[in-house]
Amino acid sequence: MKLSIISLAIAILVLGFMSISSSASATEKPQYVVAETDDKIEIRDYPVMLLAEVTVSGDRGTAANRGFRKLAAFIFGDNQAKSKISMTSPVVQTSQQETVKTESVKSEKISMTAPVVQKPSLDGTWKVNFMMPSKYSKETLPIPLDTDIRIFETAPYRTVSLRFSGSASINNIRKHQEKLNAYMSTKGMTALSGPEYAFYDAPFVPPMFRRNEVHYRITQ
Repeated sequence: MKLSIISLAIAILVLGFMSISSSASATEKPQYVVAETDDKIEIRDYPVMLLAEVTVSGDRGTAANRGFRKLAAFIFGDNQAKSKISMTSPVVQTSQQETVKTESVKSEKISMTAPVVQKPSLDGTWKVNFMMPSKYSKETLPIPLDTDIRIFETAPYRTVSLRFSGSASINNIRKHQEKLNAYMSTKGMTALSGPEYAFYDAPFVPPMFRRNEVHYRITQ
């Protein structure tokens, strides 16, 4: 009986992981090119990307939550779509009893992408951003109703990146950041800016299956 229960539990875990993996693989991610690989460290070239970014305060965890909530609200409909639909209601009436057709503002749901990227600023705040789906341009992307959100295009850039699993705890991040720092020191690499942290998975994904990364931007 115990063996059957254990087998069932393992089967449920495997099926759950397969479902999570399938969902994650369907999420659009940056189409970077790996120029060089050294174990789990990669030199990557990133293309032009359209980002939605917000600056938030607090410690890393608090800032991540604040930034994510703002950006999630934007992509789930707290926005003004660029296309408008004509309506006959409500009717606006002038003093001459003329009717005027008005236009309603509609929102648009934007597909979720991965990862969520977080990076510290010199003033102690954090910048949190989402890549926008590639079907959008700056001209067609809905306008955020939250004025704290900035929409901009990046220039192409190169990173040295380390991928790791586990939780997004300070200790786990610091351990892998120090490993990447040591690698860069050995190779004589100089970062162009501070570290960036990328988180690909939802909190309900078991830590052992999560994809996290730490990046530094470097010269091409």
